Amino acid sequence: MKAYTDSEITLFPRRMFDEYRVGVVYPAPYTVGMSNLGFHWVLRRIETTAGFTCERFFWEGGLKTPIRSLESGRLPQDFHLLVFSVSFELDFPAVLDFLLKAGLPPHATERDARYPLVVAGGAALQINPEPLAPFLDIILLGEGEEILPLFLEKYLVAGDRHRLFQDLVGLPFAYIPSSMDVEYDPGGGVQRRVWRPPGPATAFPPIVRCPPLPAARLAAAGPPFNNILSPHTEFASTLLVEIARGCPMGCRYCWAGFRYLPHRAFPGERILELARHARPHTDRIGLVSTAVCQHPDIHHLLAALQQMRFSIGLASLRLSDIDADILQMIAHSGKESVTLAPETGSEPLRRTINKSFSNIEILEKVQLVYASGIHRLKLYFMTGLPGETEADVEDSLSLIRRILAIRRESLPSAHRLSISVTPFIPKPNTPFQFAPLAPPALLKRNMRRFQRELGGSSEIEVHLGSVRDALLQYHLSMGTRRTGELLLAVASGQLSIRDLPAADTPWSDQPGTGPPPWSVLDWGLRWDYLRQEWSAAQKGTVTAPCPGTPDCRRCGICSPESTVSLMDEKSKS
Repeated sequence: MKAYTDSEITLFPRRMFDEYRVGVVYPAPYTVGMSNLGFHWVLRRIETTAGFTCERFFWEGGLKTPIRSLESGRLPQDFHLLVFSVSFELDFPAVLDFLLKAGLPPHATERDARYPLVVAGGAALQINPEPLAPFLDIILLGEGEEILPLFLEKYLVAGDRHRLFQDLVGLPFAYIPSSMDVEYDPGGGVQRRVWRPPGPATAFPPIVRCPPLPAARLAAAGPPFNNILSPHTEFASTLLVEIARGCPMGCRYCWAGFRYLPHRAFPGERILELARHARPHTDRIGLVSTAVCQHPDIHHLLAALQQMRFSIGLASLRLSDIDADILQMIAHSGKESVTLAPETGSEPLRRTINKSFSNIEILEKVQLVYASGIHRLKLYFMTGLPGETEADVEDSLSLIRRILAIRRESLPSAHRLSISVTPFIPKPNTPFQFAPLAPPALLKRNMRRFQRELGGSSEIEVHLGSVRDALLQYHLSMGTRRTGELLLAVASGQLSIRDLPAADTPWSDQPGTGPPPWSVLDWGLRWDYLRQEWSAAQKGTVTAPCPGTPDCRRCGICSPESTVSLMDEKSKS
């Protein structure tokens, strides 16, 4: 680990000595965790709060030696708080393995003041926190720009964990799993959910609200970035900056697209200030967003970064956002790769997922990419989408062949076309939460077909997702607290991770099944709107993008009752 820390560059000074020690945990190896912008942001947000100092923990599978912090080599028990940043469902087993290897009782109800307070947040827990709920003292849900400072303030004044729980229960964003009892029906739905102490003695439903952060407050907080640069990451020594949050397009499979509505951009000048500060330390910058080119100042940003002589990386580009100017600026910055996501070569199936562009438009954009001088093209496809047929799979293969033909004409070089094919996984709080996972045997057959017809070409680099991992991820994203107990059995060596899906019953939209386990969360997205979009998907009807206007009530997120300010809640407490 010393080799990692010795090669790191810190952009802004870190507070390394203060009253309360916080261990910020990423449940994966260093190279993965330090590639994650959310992990960097949590670390930065906590250590810039007076009273707290942060150290990092990472998880290595099969590690026999005691887990120690990266900075000082302390054990997890030496910290007041352990804060887990959980971005992916497949990291759930590692969270439990970390607790066990750290010598901590895994269940939250077994831990008292002798142990660190175990707190967690991150994208995977906003999708569905229930599989990890029995093991976490506090789950922070929603957008963290105001959540973390308010939580830390409450922690400083509480004095003990019981008082802290009392102060947090009922506030937007704070989920204390031990304050709720949950019972499930045989179909994985919620049969009964009731408050228990320290929950409030009220009749209102035990629901955790996660109101969206208004655009002005988000902009004032400033864009998240990685304060620590490391060569030992996927984005080696690259400044990563989130330039906007949310996406207006409404792709029906995309959880982040619905969760972070409406689309909100960070001020361009704040982004450029960070770039200027980091430029003496790196010439690489990555602009992060689910809809990068939807930023209102994207052309100005790219031009300014190009003038600073940055090599500019962008997240996956949407077909409708690509133009010659953007591609030229990317190419002139020295970046050689662009990623596009057709998802499928079937135009009717693409309308099912709410993408309306045609194959002709895809081919035109591919020609623009190669004409700009960009040599490496990566394409993302899915298989197992609702309603997919063998003809749809053939349409995807046909589109790839046509794209390969354009590459041959435009770029007679050794650069290969990169194709990624992953199984479609239904996600909570999307219209496709009502869809089943395609049978594993079908997914495997489709994967074999992609490998057979593309893998033999020296001009194509094929990356196929794991069907086994997809099945596990599906169960974890749809799972309950019972799923969590099975995970504990896996971490304890009593159950194989391969056997978990067979032992679990994920929620599915069947008659007689109660609300899904993730209905403990509410950020304003209306259930009937998801139903409408699921119906539109089955009809192949395309829905217009989110208008992003304050008076819109289409999905419910921007309705007045959904936009409670945490500052208003703070003033009441």
